[in-house]
Amino acid sequence: MLKRYFGLLKKDIMVSFRNYFFLVVVGVALIFVSIINFVIPEDAEIKPNVYYYFEYEGEHKDLLRDVFKESEAKHKKVTSVGSREEILENMKKNFNSIGMVMGERDNRPALEFILQGYENQEVINSLILSMKDDIDARVRADIEIDTLLLKGEVEQEKVPFNKNVLPIFLTLEPIMLGFVMIAAFIFMEKDEETIKAYRVSPGRLPEYLASKITLMVILGLISTLISTALVVGTKANYLSLIVIVTLGSIFASNLGLIVASFFDSISKSIIWILSFNIVFSVPFASYFMPNFAPLYIRILPTYSLQFALREAVFPTGNMEVIYSTVMTFIVLSLISYGLAILAYKRNLVEN
Repeated sequence: MLKRYFGLLKKDIMVSFRNYFFLVVVGVALIFVSIINFVIPEDAEIKPNVYYYFEYEGEHKDLLRDVFKESEAKHKKVTSVGSREEILENMKKNFNSIGMVMGERDNRPALEFILQGYENQEVINSLILSMKDDIDARVRADIEIDTLLLKGEVEQEKVPFNKNVLPIFLTLEPIMLGFVMIAAFIFMEKDEETIKAYRVSPGRLPEYLASKITLMVILGLISTLISTALVVGTKANYLSLIVIVTLGSIFASNLGLIVASFFDSISKSIIWILSFNIVFSVPFASYFMPNFAPLYIRILPTYSLQFALREAVFPTGNMEVIYSTVMTFIVLSLISYGLAILAYKRNLVEN
C-alpha cells in the first residue's frame, strides 16, 4: 500500500514539474511578496469609524468629556456629532462604524453603544471594557485596580498593515489555490485517460486520491515557507504554520476532488470552482474589519483559519485559536476525504 502510494506521489510530482505547477506556485508567491513589501503601504488602517454624542450634564461632565476628547485626539476615526440622529445618519452611510451616546440614567452616567447588528461579540466586549476602564480611571481615580494575567503580558510590536496582509495570502494561495489546482490536475488526467488505466491496475482509490492531496500540501508548504520567510523572517511560529497550512490544504484539496469528480472538464466545473472560492473568501472582510462578523461568515472554515494563520505568523501567545482551528480542520479533513472517496467510487468506478 505504502509502496503504491509513494510510487503515485513520485509520478504526480514529476507530472507537476513538467506542467510547471511548481514554477507557478513559486512565481505567485514571489509576486505576492513583492506586492506586500513594496506596493501595499505600511500605515493604512481599516478600523471602524466611531461617532459619539455627548449629552451628559451631571457632576462628572468635565471629566467624562475629557475622556472622549482624548480618544478623539488619539484616534482620527473618532468623531463628535451633534445629536443621536446624526449618529444614525452617519452609520447608515458607513457600514464599518459604531456609535456612542454619553447620557444619564437614574442620576448616573450611562454610556449607550449603537451597533450595526453584525459585530463580533469579542470586539464589542473589548470596546466596552476599554471605555469602562477609561471612565473609571477618571471618575473613580481613588480606587486602585489590579489585573492578574494568567499567561503573562505579551509584548508585541504593532504589525504594519502591509505585513498584516500575509495571513490572507496564506489562506488564499497555498490553501484555496490548491482547490483549483487539484481539480485542474484531475481533469488533465481524465483527458489523458490516466484514471481509466489506474482503475484496471491493482492500485486502490484512497491511495490515488491521497497522492494528489499530498502533492497539493507540498506545493502549499513551498509557497507558505517562501512568502513567510521573505515577509517576516524568523519571527513566525513555523511549526504551527506548517500544521495549519497542511490541514487547510488537505481540506481544500478534498473539496476540489469532490467537485472534479462530477465533471469531465474544467470548463464544465468552472462555475462551481469559482463559487466555492468566492464563498470561502467572504471571511476576508472580517479579517480587516473584526467588528463585521455576522454568523454566516463565522461558520465558514476560512474564518477561523485566517486568524489562526495570523497567530502563527505574528505570535501573541494565544495558542487557543490555533488549537481549536487545528482540531476543527482535522475533523473537516477526515470527513471531506471520506466524501471524496465516496464521490469517486460513485462517479468513476460505477459509471
